[in-house]
Amino acid sequence: IKRKRKFSGSDLATICIWISQRVASDPLVRLCSRLHAATGTLLSPEGLNKRLNAKAVLFLKHIFSLLLQQKVCEQTQISNHLFSYFQRIRILDATVFQAPSALEDVYPGSGGCAQTAGIKIQLEYDLHSGEFLNFQVGPGKNNDKTFGTECLNTLRPGDLCIRDLSYFSLEDLDQMDQRGTYYISRLKLNTNVYVKNPDPEYFKNGAIKKQSEYIQVDVKQILKQLQPGETFELKHAYIGDKQQLFARVIFNRLTEEQLQKRRAKIAEKEKSKNRTYSEKSKLVAGLNVYVTNIPWEWVPMEQV
Repeated sequence: IKRKRKFSGSDLATICIWISQRVASDPLVRLCSRLHAATGTLLSPEGLNKRLNAKAVLFLKHIFSLLLQQKVCEQTQISNHLFSYFQRIRILDATVFQAPSALEDVYPGSGGCAQTAGIKIQLEYDLHSGEFLNFQVGPGKNNDKTFGTECLNTLRPGDLCIRDLSYFSLEDLDQMDQRGTYYISRLKLNTNVYVKNPDPEYFKNGAIKKQSEYIQVDVKQILKQLQPGETFELKHAYIGDKQQLFARVIFNRLTEEQLQKRRAKIAEKEKSKNRTYSEKSKLVAGLNVYVTNIPWEWVPMEQV
């Protein structure tokens, strides 16, 4: 007969999730007392200390993963047919929050709002299974792009990577393409976009004059042509000064409500980080621009 354990996984979850919001700082004696009051489980402070180990961390991480999967499945608007095209749909994002200034040597902050200490949590997970693919807790000043590049090591052919603007890197997107991985990424508005010139100039020997091979896309002109909420796509675009990335580019003009929210964020950044945005940057901020290598037959521009 298997002996009943004094302390179960349910008890661990009770301590860390339900009865104490300060499990990292509350004395062990208090945690044991509150556990006994809530569940009837008797445990000494020394016994609890032994059980707060690496296995406990993995257990709590697994609970979080299951809850995340459940929440994502409830809220996601991604069509189920997409899961037949992609092995995994990888979502990468980060959150950062202030920490006590006493921790600034271990967790230096990003510098905004006189913030001396901060913690950044980076998480990449599979939308389909809820599995954590990459996870990092580090200083608030850590660079998102650097972490995004490190995540390339876990790519598999057939994965779809969805990333926000802070992770944007032409080199990373090119690597994904070469590894048989798909991506959807926000495109920085100062990134040059080109299309093939349908009428290039030629030398007498028949070679194309390099400077006439591509035409740069005028983003401001596209903004003027689009109505609020309207979307436009370039199915065959070349991205970067050396036209190193061949992909689809989707332009979406913000609605008036979205534009007001973005302008408020820009004003907040200018104030908190003592930064001044150019008038051109403020103008084209009325656009969301996305880049993807997914075949348009799989995912039309409206779904991107």
